Amino acid sequence: MDSIIVGERLYLRPLQESNSEDFYTWFSDDQVTRFITMKPLPKDEARALFNSLLNDPKGVYFAIIKKDEERAIGYIFLADILKSHRVALEFGIVIGDKNLWGHGYGSEATKLLLEYGFKRLNLHRIQLLVLDFNKRARNMYGKLGFVEEGVQREGRLVDGKWHDVVLMGMLEKEYEK
Repeated sequence: MDSIIVGERLYLRPLQESNSEDFYTWFSDDQVTRFITMKPLPKDEARALFNSLLNDPKGVYFAIIKKDEERAIGYIFLADILKSHRVALEFGIVIGDKNLWGHGYGSEATKLLLEYGFKRLNLHRIQLLVLDFNKRARNMYGKLGFVEEGVQREGRLVDGKWHDVVLMGMLEKEYEK
């Protein structure tokens, strides 16, 4: 994997062992995990998840580093990459520092990873799943060119209520526009 992808206010670099404590902090927070349909994880489970990402041969996982502070504020990934079909079945992002939500860091990181996926990995399609109530993410994905393609009705139980899961995708030709 290429080592660093540089943007205006942040850069992406491969996840590394030094990110494990940040990862635990993010994944033990119920507000952060709510948007990715997980319960907060105990430290041993967060550690196991983190280690599985470091060793996933079908995915690329990056820490999102805020340049001016040189600290990780989240992570972003493409997983379940089917090289023979040039498709990433799962895009995901977590801005773990809630103080930075709504400041455009997610958009910038997503743009950087889309460029990486389409230009460096030569993907044809990148897709993601997003919860119906995550309006901020759905708006961001739409502005960046993702298209809503379908809905898994009542696909996730969050806070005791059923929620739809929206499938969004972007094709190489849509990215190039």
